[in-house]
Amino acid sequence: MNIEQELTKRLLAEEDSASRSAAYNKEIEFYELVASGSTELLGERLKVFGSNQKFGKLSDDVLRNRKYHACILVGMISRFCIEAGMDVATAYNLSDIYIELFDAMTDVSEIEELSKQAALDYCRKMQSIRKSSAMSKNVVSSVDYIRTHISGKLTVEDVANAMNLNPSYLSKLFKKEMGITISQYIKEQKIAIACNMLRHLDDSSLTISNYLGFSSQSHFIQVFKKVVGVPPEEYRKLHYHQSWMDGTQD
Repeated sequence: MNIEQELTKRLLAEEDSASRSAAYNKEIEFYELVASGSTELLGERLKVFGSNQKFGKLSDDVLRNRKYHACILVGMISRFCIEAGMDVATAYNLSDIYIELFDAMTDVSEIEELSKQAALDYCRKMQSIRKSSAMSKNVVSSVDYIRTHISGKLTVEDVANAMNLNPSYLSKLFKKEMGITISQYIKEQKIAIACNMLRHLDDSSLTISNYLGFSSQSHFIQVFKKVVGVPPEEYRKLHYHQSWMDGTQD
């Protein structure tokens, strides 16, 4: 297929660009509503969700076409929620969970209901974030920096320098607002990523240790066991490729 020719043909065949723009604006309003955390307003909107909605043709197969649109929906919602304050790991993992569920479904009406559930799920989480969000700009920026640079070595001084702040001042502010030290927060974020890698990848403890910037494999194992309660390889045996929904092994 010649992409440019196909695009030109479709643009020429477009009967009403104004209605397409209106539909686009409605989509953006919907994503923003979810990210706002306004569960009551979203609940009202979802009462008519899908009833008169037209879905573009992404596949000749009706079921597959609906699955594609459902996946796009949660993908877009996750990105709007990230922009509104949801942490990247939560947004992406939640998106992955719902996409896996959509993929297994065999009924269009089930996909529609799960799409509503996904939107409400994100919205409720955003509502909780809004209620508990009392962090200063410096701490919010520090958290974003840590999550962005979580692989590799990362110290309190690295974070403070990136914020152009005194390490001592930032440490006290972070502990006051987050309830834990910056070092502890970095450690917990690294271990959370290690858990995901152990559940879903075949990488060795040494590879994971190096990726996350631990000084040695033994140090990684020591920290992991202290935080999780079991060594990395034992954790892998217990949780490798575990289903998100039923707790069984694949």
